[in-house]
Amino acid sequence: MKILAVDTSTSAATAAIMEDDRLISEYILNISRAHSQKIMGIIEELFDKSGVKPAEIDLYACSAGPGSFTGLRIGASIIKAMAQTFDKPVVGVPTLDALACNLYNCTGLVCPMLDAQRGMVYSSLYSYNSGRLTKLEDLGVIPIEDLIELVKDKAVPTTFLGDGAIIFEESLKKGLEEYNTAPAGSLLPRASSCARMALEMYNKGSFDTYDSFRLTYIRKSQAEAEYEKKNKVEFQSMSLDDIDQVVEIENLSFTSPWSRESFESELKNNLARYIVARVNGKVAAYGGMWIILDEAHITNIAVHPEFRERKIGEKLVKEMLRTAKENKAEHITLEVRASNIAARKLYEKLGFKDSGTRKGYYADTGEDAVIMWNELS
Repeated sequence: MKILAVDTSTSAATAAIMEDDRLISEYILNISRAHSQKIMGIIEELFDKSGVKPAEIDLYACSAGPGSFTGLRIGASIIKAMAQTFDKPVVGVPTLDALACNLYNCTGLVCPMLDAQRGMVYSSLYSYNSGRLTKLEDLGVIPIEDLIELVKDKAVPTTFLGDGAIIFEESLKKGLEEYNTAPAGSLLPRASSCARMALEMYNKGSFDTYDSFRLTYIRKSQAEAEYEKKNKVEFQSMSLDDIDQVVEIENLSFTSPWSRESFESELKNNLARYIVARVNGKVAAYGGMWIILDEAHITNIAVHPEFRERKIGEKLVKEMLRTAKENKAEHITLEVRASNIAARKLYEKLGFKDSGTRKGYYADTGEDAVIMWNELS
C-alpha cells in the first residue's frame, strides 16, 4: 500500500511517500510557516523524484491536530482534495502520536509538546512496550509548569520533542534535574512517522472519506476565541438603565416605534417579561412578552442594525421560550408582518406554526399580521 502523508502542524512542512513499511521519499522544510506557498511544491518534488504518480497512492494521510490552526487547515485541504480527486481514503493522524513515533523504541517516557502560546503546550505522555507505542496520559492543553511537575512526579527518564521543547528549553532546565531532548532529525514532526501511524490506523479500520474527515483542534484558535469573546451574548431582565439603548433600537427598527413611556410602563407590569441581549456590555437586542396563566404573548422583538446577521435574534427568541417555560407557560404566540419572510422562517425553525391572520393589523401600512403559535409543553 502506497501512502502520501503530510504534516504542517508546526513551522516544519514535511511530506513523505511510503509503501507499507518502506520509506520511498521524505522532504522536510523547516524555515517558516509559509506552508501555503511551500507544501504543494514539496509534494510535487516527492512525486517527481520518486517516480510515483498521484493516482498510484492508495491512502492519503495528514496530521489532524493539535498544532498551528492555519498550518493544519492547509495540509488537510490538500490531502482532502487529492483524496477526492482519486477517490481514496483519508487518515487523520493525531499530531502528538505521530511526533512520539519519531522516537521509535525510546526507553523511558516520551513527551511530545507543541507550543499552544501563553505559556501553554499541547502535550501527552507515551512509552514503548515491546515495540508498540502506548499513550499513558492525554494531557490536552496544559501550562508548561504543570507538565514539568507531572514529569517530575513520574520520576522516569523522559525525552522531550516538538517545538515546545525548543521554546521552553529554559523552563525544562530550571524545573527538571535530568531529562533528554530528541536529536535534531527527530525533534519536529516527520511525515514518515505520520505515514507509519496512518497505516496502523487504516489496518484497524480507522479511516475517513475526503468529506467525513475532520481536524482535531483541542481548543479554538486565537482568532476564533477573540471573535467569540467579542460576540458573546448575555441575557438579562430589562431595567430602567437599559431604556435609552432599547428606545434607540426601537427607533432604528420600526416606522411606528414605541415611546420611552411605553417601555417604562411595561417594566411596572407584573404580567410582562422583558429581556435584553448584551454584547460587550451594549444592548444589542431586546424582546418582550406578556404571560397570562398558561399562555405567553410576544409583544416585540428587535435587534440593533449593528448586530444583525449574527443570529442574536434567534438566540433571543430561544431565551424567551426558555423564560416562558420557566414561568409555567404552555403555549406562546406572536404576530409578524406577512411580508417579513425572514422572521417567519426563523420562527418556524424554532417551532412556531401559522395559525391565522389579523387583517390590516399594522396601522402604518395596513398590512396583515400572520399569527404564529408554539406549543411549549
